[in-house]
Amino acid sequence: MRDKFPIAFFWHMHQPMYKDLVTGKYALPWVRLHATYSYMDMAAILYDFPDIKCTFNLTPSLIWQLLDVSSEGTIDDTYLELSSKQASELTDNDKCFLLKNFFSCDPNNAISSFKKYAELFSKREGSLKEQDLLIKSRKFTVAEFRDLQVLFNLAWCGFTLKKKDPVIK
Repeated sequence: MRDKFPIAFFWHMHQPMYKDLVTGKYALPWVRLHATYSYMDMAAILYDFPDIKCTFNLTPSLIWQLLDVSSEGTIDDTYLELSSKQASELTDNDKCFLLKNFFSCDPNNAISSFKKYAELFSKREGSLKEQDLLIKSRKFTVAEFRDLQVLFNLAWCGFTLKKKDPVIK
């Protein structure tokens, strides 16, 4: 019997093409968000285990979008645009968008990691129909919308960024 058993670690990473090549707008932010969350963490883990060999397979559409979102200039991404907007200047449509989409992460790990984020999540619970979101949005303060803008993006920072980046820390 052998003492060692060879194991191959193979990670296949993919994302569909979220960028509309005609308008230049990203339909969803998943490439940008996963880049700061799981993609970075998976590579960083290997630094702690230099003897582990693995293969990362990145699809062409993922590589292209990673290069695009990391390049100089602006990204046409509604999530990023609304994250950057002053909370006091959010329209009713903006607020409904935030309440519907800015809890799009794992409630057990991401949302529960931040007490305030969990409170906002509880405050928003229930129907996500547009008319219900509009009513709920009136119960949120400007400060709570600002917190939601920040906490959504912080929740998508992986363990590596949270541990090593002084701004995120």
